Order: sequence, then structure tokens, then C-alpha cells
Amino acid sequence: MARRYWNINLEEMMEAGIHFGHGTRKWNPRMAPYISAKHKGIHITNLTKTARFLSEACDLVFDAASRGKQFLIVGTKNKAADSVARAAIRARCHYVNKKWLGGMLTNWSTTETRLQKFRDLRTEQKTGRLNRLPKRDAAMLKRQLSRLQTYLGGIKYMTGVPDIVIIVDQQEEYTALRECLTLGIPTICLIDTNCDPDLADISIPANDDAIASIRLILNKLVFAICSALIAVRNPQTIPTAGQNFFEYVLEFIRDVSKTQIGEEYGPWVPFIGTMFLFLFFSNWSGALLPWKIIQLPHGELAAPTNDINTTVALALITSVAYFYAGLSKKGLGYFSKYHHLLVFQE
Repeated sequence: MARRYWNINLEEMMEAGIHFGHGTRKWNPRMAPYISAKHKGIHITNLTKTARFLSEACDLVFDAASRGKQFLIVGTKNKAADSVARAAIRARCHYVNKKWLGGMLTNWSTTETRLQKFRDLRTEQKTGRLNRLPKRDAAMLKRQLSRLQTYLGGIKYMTGVPDIVIIVDQQEEYTALRECLTLGIPTICLIDTNCDPDLADISIPANDDAIASIRLILNKLVFAICSALIAVRNPQTIPTAGQNFFEYVLEFIRDVSKTQIGEEYGPWVPFIGTMFLFLFFSNWSGALLPWKIIQLPHGELAAPTNDINTTVALALITSVAYFYAGLSKKGLGYFSKYHHLLVFQE
């Protein structure tokens, strides 16, 4: 396995609070090699070892993603749930961020049956068959669909047991870790000073209670996976920071379009993406480009969106097209989420 450079900065890790561990009374003696000091009753993690193991984990996921392996990211506690979902969507991985159902991997046949039931209910909802059922039956099936979406929504496209599992908190996800050990699935685990470093294949000593710490570790791993996917598409091109930025922007636009417009969002991605890139680059360029569309009172040249009238016009055009897309796909029910939001705020 070749070693690569992943831009792991110790100062950035300190700002994220990765070095803070648990209290000195709550620790696992097997974590002693990864602890550098004690401060005010708290163990301090050795960031040099954290950087080394994080680099090894990035190398592992890069090689695995290059060979087309499937990943599962697990993190169900409230502080990690949102970061896990965002990271998995960016890297096109499966994820579990609400509750780990016992036997999800070891009893895969039952999980597969539930996933098939989930897909069938989603199909019935999209085709409108649920609305043609009696109200009581429809309400029961919708509750079941909502429950399946909560617990299985992150693995709805998983067709088999994953090749590598990334676990955010060893103590919280001990059941998932034991299932991976039973099946022999390689695991990458984020461990704090109260965990056992010998259970996972690669243990990354870090703070598993801080959102910034969890996000930083996941971002590094996701960057490695995305880099491998880009390298597979074009082996002669080494992914740069700019390319990864555009990959992130495209994924963001797709996610927003899919969430707000619906499953048939594809035709609107180019339009929304074009408008986003135009607004971004025209504001970013400022007066660098010699455009004569707008001339400010003092005579200097500026980008079109530096003029408030042009900005408002473009924003209105984008908004009208955006809401028209939503209405054409979902009807008046498209505004229901805004109604619920207003009711909640009141």
C-alpha cells in the first residue's frame, strides 16, 4: 500500500480539539501509548500518532475505493449524526446515523428483506398507489415507511455486506463493531481515551465528543475516497483541490435539487448549477474582468452582480425557476414544508 500526502496539519487538529480526551478516571489502560500528558484531570492525546494513523486510514480507503469497494459509515449519537450523513453523501457511501439495529450485518437476510419492503413502499408512494388505499391502511403504511426511512434510509442502496466499515465512536457503536469482527470486515474506528485500540483494524485516537473533531476526521477520509473515485475516472489526472471543490459543489447542487424538487431533479441540475457558478464567479472576479456591462459612478469596471438591480433580477429569475420546478414535480404539496416551518416558528 503506497503512502500518500493527505495534508494533515497538527495545528488544524488542535483547533478542532482532537487532542482532548476523557477524564483521568475514565480511561482504558490500553490507551496509554496514545496519551501524551494529563492536564486539569483530562488526558491529552498524542496528535503525532493521531496524524500517523489517520494517514494510514486515508491510504487504506484510497486503495479500497480505487478497487470499487463499498464503505459503511456508522455514527448514531446526536453530535455525529449530521456529520456522518453529509460525509457519506459526499463520498457516495452507505451510512447509519440514527440507530444500529442488532443483526444488521450478521443477519443480513433479514435486513435485505426489510430493505426490499422499504423499496416497495417508496415505489408505491411515488406512483401514488398509497393515496388510493383506504385512509387507515395508507396511514399505517406511511408510518411504516417513515420508520424504515429513519433507520434504513442510509443503506437503502446497499446490496450486500460492506467491504470496510468506518465507526465514529467505539463505545456507542460497540454492537456494530462486534458484528464486523464476527464477519471479518475491516474497520476504521475513531477512539477516545476510554476505548480499546486493539478491537479495530485501524484505530484513530481522537476526541469523539467534539463535532469539529468528528467532522475533521471524516473530511480527511472522505477526501481520500473522492480522490480515488476521480483517479479511477481519469487515471492520468491527479485530483487537485480545485477539482475536489467542484465535485463538492456538484454533489451539493444534486442533493439540494433532489431534496427540494424530487427524484426527477435531473433536468434542473444544469440550470441551477449554471446560475450558481455564474453568481459565484462574477462576484468573486469583482473588477478583475474587463466587462463593460456595469460601470460604477467612479468609473471603475465591475462584475454584473456587483450591481444591486442586476443581482435582484438574477435572484428573482433563479427563484421563479426553482419554485416552478418544485411545483411541476410535487404540486401544491411542495409548499407544505414551508408551512410546517412557519407553524414551528410561531
